[in-house]
Amino acid sequence: MKQRCQWADKSLILQEYHDNYWGKPVFSNQELFQNLSIQVLQSGLNFEVVLSKLSNILDAFDNFSVVKVSRYNEKDLQRLLHDGGIIKNERKIKAIIKNAKMIADMSANGESFSDFLWAQVDFVPVNIYQRWNSKMNLEHPVSGRICTELKKRGFDFIGPVNISFFLQASGIINAHWINCEYYRKRWVE
Repeated sequence: MKQRCQWADKSLILQEYHDNYWGKPVFSNQELFQNLSIQVLQSGLNFEVVLSKLSNILDAFDNFSVVKVSRYNEKDLQRLLHDGGIIKNERKIKAIIKNAKMIADMSANGESFSDFLWAQVDFVPVNIYQRWNSKMNLEHPVSGRICTELKKRGFDFIGPVNISFFLQASGIINAHWINCEYYRKRWVE
């Protein structure tokens, strides 16, 4: 039997996400935007709800193409608000669109969203050394610093906790339980 982070053993959908995506370092602006958007959608909800709708969410948001989402208009917003296959929260949807615009603006000014994030940890994942397997680590000083900077830049619907989960999902912070077989695996793939 695999040893994994305890939160992932609650359901098959969480196991799949944990084993194949969570904590694997990603570097493309599109993948990072996708992970950020998933955390925006997840805020205040059970994560399994978001994961169960993920295929529909990806389709509805053009696979989180930064360029496409940054160009969404009122018609797109209304389309998303009437899509029964996604999380239909107007504030969250507007935040995702705004965040895409912020990332697109960074690119237009010669700055990479990925490079900005990874530079905060000197381009090396931060290991938390999670010794207890009972719950996820909620915050880290890096997440607070990045959250503050993203808010200054105009990003929306973010806070230290969902930014922490975003950084963990993206492999910038390694929060796997130290006995989880994925704790070290992610760094050698």
